Amino acid sequence: MDSQTAQHEFTPAQNEILKKAARWTGLFAWIMMISAGLMGLAGILSGEASSIGALIAAAIYFTIGLTFRGAASSMGEVVRTAGNDIDHLMTALDKLGSAFKVMALVVLVGAIASLAAIVSVWLWMSSLA
Repeated sequence: MDSQTAQHEFTPAQNEILKKAARWTGLFAWIMMISAGLMGLAGILSGEASSIGALIAAAIYFTIGLTFRGAASSMGEVVRTAGNDIDHLMTALDKLGSAFKVMALVVLVGAIASLAAIVSVWLWMSSLA
């Protein structure tokens, strides 16, 4: 959006809603990143070959957390600044969209992998009969 164009400013009540959303989005981001750290640490300390899955999951959690952290920051900018509310809100929505896209892709890949595992086990069990 052109910085010379006047932008809509949210009311104090609307800013409170955005502040709460930013707070909860930021909290979720930190929970994801701390979980990622703990998961990664557990994977490293286990020293087993299977810990690679924990490290991959930790990287995914951390990436999602960072994306949500960016969205929380942009939502907070709407409240903390004046003159660019719409630009900051659009940035926040874009970052939220990216975070949800990553989450959706991870769930989709997990669902496909689970289905493949179920079919593989079913075929293996059928071959034993």
